[in-house]
Amino acid sequence: MRTLIVLGGDLPDTGLLERACGWAELVIAADRGLEAFRDTARLPDLLLGDMDSVSGDVLSRFESLVPERRLPCMKDDTDGQDALKTALGRGAQDIVFLGALGGRLDHALGNLSLLMYAAHRGVRARIMGDGVTIEAVREALAISGNPGDTVSVMPIGTATGVTLSGFQYPLVDGTLYAENTLGISNVLMASAGTIRVASGDVLVFHYHPGRNGF
Repeated sequence: MRTLIVLGGDLPDTGLLERACGWAELVIAADRGLEAFRDTARLPDLLLGDMDSVSGDVLSRFESLVPERRLPCMKDDTDGQDALKTALGRGAQDIVFLGALGGRLDHALGNLSLLMYAAHRGVRARIMGDGVTIEAVREALAISGNPGDTVSVMPIGTATGVTLSGFQYPLVDGTLYAENTLGISNVLMASAGTIRVASGDVLVFHYHPGRNGF
């Protein structure tokens, strides 16, 4: 199931949100992510969160229209993690996060970890932002884009057996370390490239100005 989760960081523009909603079979708004729907005719299928950051006027406007699951303020998971677990529990196999960047840096980093949480469970998950798509590698990841696109490959910890094909700076069975910037700012040489990882967690940042994944 294709699932869209809208978080409360850098709220997406209306056009991107509507395209993402058209792609998705399930749409979840987490707390302030509800504000992204203020100027659209779209409604999320579920609103969840502790509602500590969504504005009161938006909440009062939508809460009678959208099924809601209110979470306690004192909890172990962020609203984003709870939204991801909810999506997985409903059978999501392809997840897109909007509004996952911007705002507090700790929240943005935490949202990046959600990509690995999904990948470890065999589910594809992506963060889409302004001209960038971020995804975790599960053994292999094919990148489609334009020649000249910037692609950064960042390990979380140590990643071994890393092979980059179709890039300006290829790598064969290499090792990437968290304390080294070797994987930053590679360049796609054709319309496609491939990243393979034998062991470890790797995040891929694909910059594609003026385009999005829908």
